Amino acid sequence: MITLVRIVFLFLCMVIGRAQNPNSNQDYVESTETSDFYTDGFAYPVFMDNEIHSQYSIGYKLDDKFMVELQNYYDTYRVFDVQKVSIRLKNYVSDKLYFVNGLAMERELDKHGFDTAKPRYIMTNGFGYDVNKNVMMEVNHDLNFNKSNLGAYGMPSLLSVKSKIKF
Repeated sequence: MITLVRIVFLFLCMVIGRAQNPNSNQDYVESTETSDFYTDGFAYPVFMDNEIHSQYSIGYKLDDKFMVELQNYYDTYRVFDVQKVSIRLKNYVSDKLYFVNGLAMERELDKHGFDTAKPRYIMTNGFGYDVNKNVMMEVNHDLNFNKSNLGAYGMPSLLSVKSKIKF
């Protein structure tokens, strides 16, 4: 019985490992690498309180050093949901260093019939560095225009440091 369990375990490991290999369709790979249009996104799994955190980006390279990007964040919590939509402009000053400017709107979506706060309108300025193809770091300053207190996150100004690792 133990031998059968080991064989099944090895078989499942091989199947799962094989499922992680990238698609070898060359036409698809070449067309995505040469296209000026790109998409990106992620979602965390559902947590204990049915919280979900997700983000996606849609971007377009206008030239080698300038691109425009539309981002959407959607986070669910126990009492409310938060959605943030932003449009950002990236200007590369070198191969890896870039400046970011943009506008965003963040709003609270109620689940239980309570009054929600007014949406926040935010101006974003910052800079980022692409360490390599799969790692980036970014520092942003968010300035809130209308000083709306959005739940626990209501603040007139926010300095954020973020990084992203793609694998």
